[in-house]
Amino acid sequence: MGSMDKKTLFEALQRSRERLLRAIEGLEPDLLTQPGAVGIWSAKDVLAHLAMWEAETVTLLYQMRQGIKPSTLHFKSFDTDHQNALWYEKSKDCPWERAWADFQGVRVQTLRRLEAFTEPELSAPTRFPWLRKGLADFVYEWVVQHEEEHAADLEAWRRRQDNPTSTTD
Repeated sequence: MGSMDKKTLFEALQRSRERLLRAIEGLEPDLLTQPGAVGIWSAKDVLAHLAMWEAETVTLLYQMRQGIKPSTLHFKSFDTDHQNALWYEKSKDCPWERAWADFQGVRVQTLRRLEAFTEPELSAPTRFPWLRKGLADFVYEWVVQHEEEHAADLEAWRRRQDNPTSTTD
């Protein structure tokens, strides 16, 4: 894909968020906090997971805007499963309301941070060479694609809630 522009990125962020929200729309908090939506994670845990990764991207955007080469996890060598497990342990006991507020709040920060970048800063593939791609493409990969992946997980879980007697193949 060529480098993504600002408008396309903002539309993609909106679309992935709407898809994820549709997957959990109308469900009671007791169901949303029940383990087993995605592996051992509840839907709440999935939202907390997405919020933590998106918060890393917010930090990256903040550091870049300050002219600092980011020191976020994106640029560290780490075991993703281990990192996810650490964050899960940290957030699994937080109440639904807090996870929901964090999930909503981090997106406000993402959009605000992205607004601070010009079109050329976001879309030029060589503007930040250490990203190895355009900033918009980088955010798309780390935020939009990640949210879409977990929206699909939650859609599958939702189908199981709606048809508890059906068996999976």
